[in-house]
Amino acid sequence: MLCAAAATASVLLILRARGTVLQRIASAVLQGAIWALVWILWQPPALLPPHHSAALDGAFTETDDPARPVQPLAPASIASLDFATVGSGNRERGALRDLPPVRLHIVSEPAGEIGWSVDWPREIQLGDALSLSVSGDSGGATTRVTLEDPFGNTVDNALVAPPGNKARIQLGDTPKLAGHWLYHLRFETGSEDAAQVHREPLPVVVRAPERPAVLLWLARPGFETAALSRWLRQSGVAAAVVTQLAPQIVRREAFNGLDSSTRNPLDSDGPFDLLILDSHLWTQLTAAQRQQLNDLAARKSLLWLVGADSPRGFLDYARDRGMALASTAPVETPALVGDAPPLLSTGYRPVGAAPEDIRTGTDGTPLYWSPGGPGRSLGFVLFDRSYRWITAGFAPDFARLWKSVFERQLRYRGGRTPIAVQSPLPRARQRLTLCGAGFDRNQPAPIAPLDGSAPVRGSAAADSAGGPCASYWPQRAGWYQLEEADGDFAFYVFPRDAWPGWQRRIARDETRQMATARLGPATDLPAPRRPLPLHWIALVLIGLLALTWWRERRSLR
Repeated sequence: MLCAAAATASVLLILRARGTVLQRIASAVLQGAIWALVWILWQPPALLPPHHSAALDGAFTETDDPARPVQPLAPASIASLDFATVGSGNRERGALRDLPPVRLHIVSEPAGEIGWSVDWPREIQLGDALSLSVSGDSGGATTRVTLEDPFGNTVDNALVAPPGNKARIQLGDTPKLAGHWLYHLRFETGSEDAAQVHREPLPVVVRAPERPAVLLWLARPGFETAALSRWLRQSGVAAAVVTQLAPQIVRREAFNGLDSSTRNPLDSDGPFDLLILDSHLWTQLTAAQRQQLNDLAARKSLLWLVGADSPRGFLDYARDRGMALASTAPVETPALVGDAPPLLSTGYRPVGAAPEDIRTGTDGTPLYWSPGGPGRSLGFVLFDRSYRWITAGFAPDFARLWKSVFERQLRYRGGRTPIAVQSPLPRARQRLTLCGAGFDRNQPAPIAPLDGSAPVRGSAAADSAGGPCASYWPQRAGWYQLEEADGDFAFYVFPRDAWPGWQRRIARDETRQMATARLGPATDLPAPRRPLPLHWIALVLIGLLALTWWRERRSLR
């Protein structure tokens, strides 16, 4: 407003001054330009192109030295970068994560490439089946995919023939021994006489089955809990069952070698790993025992059998733990397997739960809820009448149902919080990030190769949803184990040339994700331009003032 008022006053004075029309118009334009430059000094317009942009072509890859994460750009150039162009879109997250928050522009998406990827469980228990799904493009040629066990024997195979070039096949095996095993997938493309053969590694950790000590504490006997107690006894699990038969009558049972002498089932130093509690037990617990439940969540796993008409105090407890339950009408949900009898929901549904934390029936009815994650070891069983599976001849399915619930619960108990590998295909001489609640931000535990070579030190990385993280740069392929970790946590580092088609697919997906997340908007917008430097504007203003003085020098005399 000040500049506009001053410019208007100058123009009015010029119009009243003596001189030709052309002279007065020139003076008015000159005064308007001077006051416009005064305003521009306060708000310089963004007219210049981006200060520093770069094209990230094939040479832009992650290096082995964490101090210089990218090539060929120097650290000083990276710090001033504000716009980057990627030609092919094949850049991995590790090569892009150290860039400042700049806009990332993908010039072109590559055409479909021939390659295979596989989805398989990295860790299974002994006796469980190893099932893997292989997907990819055979490139118009007949391809035979063969699964080889760690000893080189063929255990399963499938044939992909034209026109089914884009294929998804299922292969499987049942490991016979516990340990760290390296399966292989063999791809034979072309005719039998001139087939092109290559093999890709497939690491699997096979663990001996755990037998945790289980406490089943019931407010009253019932068919469901009787079937569960009988299954625990037959499975060989060390377990104890405490049942309230009457106000002053409690029945205690212990089997499979467990000592039943303990009188406080909620003792944090007790022998139990998993505590299964009846929700109707809440009214029988003392205030001290309810406080103990809150303390146990950090060291034990708590599984509540949520029955119909659960007491209000238990619902308040669930809400205070961040797992609120809303009352609904009990409904039968169709069988999860075959012709087994339907299960009955107990009349509660989770409130604000993530879909991945809920197991539902075939009709979407919630049956089991456990958020998991670091420090979370609380679960709710929201179904009943699974005992009818045993009487109907579906005893193996009954065992698998409860075994899946127990595995989920025991996964996050106390110090056994799992450690996550933040890469679907960790490779040698590349950044590897591990995340877990047990990491020390200041001194991350090193990873040690199982072949006995020197351990690899790590450095602190940005936290994730799984807890604190650490980054490592393993120099060779093979099995690694995290030192100072609870349990036998091991993972495999792939050779750099393994799964080339899968590598390209991962890099393409990660580049697209980074371009639409941290490094720029989802739409393809141009990079913001830089404002004009103030010294340029000041020089032009001084020049115009000098021109005004030169034109008015006679009147100043």
